[in-house]
Amino acid sequence: KIEIIKENSFLEYIAGGTEINLMVAIDYTASNGDPKFTNSLHYRNPYEPNEYAKAIIAVGEILTAYDNDKMIPVYGFGAKLPNGSVSHCFPLNLVLGGSTDEVFAVRGILDAYHRSLDVLKLHGPTNFSEIVEKASSIAQGFDSNQDLQRYLILLIITDGEISDLDRTMKAIINASRLPISIVIVGVG
Repeated sequence: KIEIIKENSFLEYIAGGTEINLMVAIDYTASNGDPKFTNSLHYRNPYEPNEYAKAIIAVGEILTAYDNDKMIPVYGFGAKLPNGSVSHCFPLNLVLGGSTDEVFAVRGILDAYHRSLDVLKLHGPTNFSEIVEKASSIAQGFDSNQDLQRYLILLIITDGEISDLDRTMKAIINASRLPISIVIVGVG
């Protein structure tokens, strides 16, 4: 007996009405360099976007085109927060006084990113596991049914080597059964 099994492509899922949701995570570890100096990947050059802003624009524009409502949860990792604690998974907009972890489209991501540089201190290490676990909990909470399928794309923008590789691998393996893809963009 011969059996043909067809696996749908990502575009076929989109054409079939799957709702795509984007989540962005930004690296605030000290390996990026002090944002006050021109050699920092977070330096705010008044004449051109820094490496992080370029990545947010380039990849964010492509991925937000598929996001139904363009409301994007934006998280950071590896920073010292205003209260002095170090966090490897914090909602950027809430740290900045917003009422939700979401911002609108790429412009909102860039605004939150730029404002965050005034209140966060770069720290470390470069741990991805908590971000992957947070994305997994979002994907796990999707109420998908025959009429509505939801899928999450986690975009991680980073400069560094993963410090918690074993825990991150476990988190990715656990996420592999969920409606989620992880895109990692290296800068610098």
